[in-house]
Amino acid sequence: MPGSKTLLIVDNTDSGVLPSLKNFSTGKAAASGADTCTLSAITHSPVGMKKEWKRFLKDLEIPSRSLERSEFTSEFGSGHPKMTFPVVLIQTGSELAVLLSTEELNRCGDLHDLILLLRQRLLFE
Repeated sequence: MPGSKTLLIVDNTDSGVLPSLKNFSTGKAAASGADTCTLSAITHSPVGMKKEWKRFLKDLEIPSRSLERSEFTSEFGSGHPKMTFPVVLIQTGSELAVLLSTEELNRCGDLHDLILLLRQRLLFE
């Protein structure tokens, strides 16, 4: 559907169980750490997505997709040289726009902070 919007939630993680467990066990990501992800640490537990996050995404009026950085690069190409991860994007057709930057996500202290920030940004989208 042209003009329809999708929320893309892109983690700074690789696909698979072992990278996910490593990411969770390290807690918050270091600013330069490519193998850790603050977003994943906030939204997931060792057994999967946190219920509150899953409920929040389900209740949004906009469809959402969660991707790891390798999935994003595979699907959208590497033609986004200034893109850093994690990131939350709005996809409208083939256009991508940053909704929450890596820096903003790294400043979120917990899931509550993330949800409040995302709700605020979506109000103006």
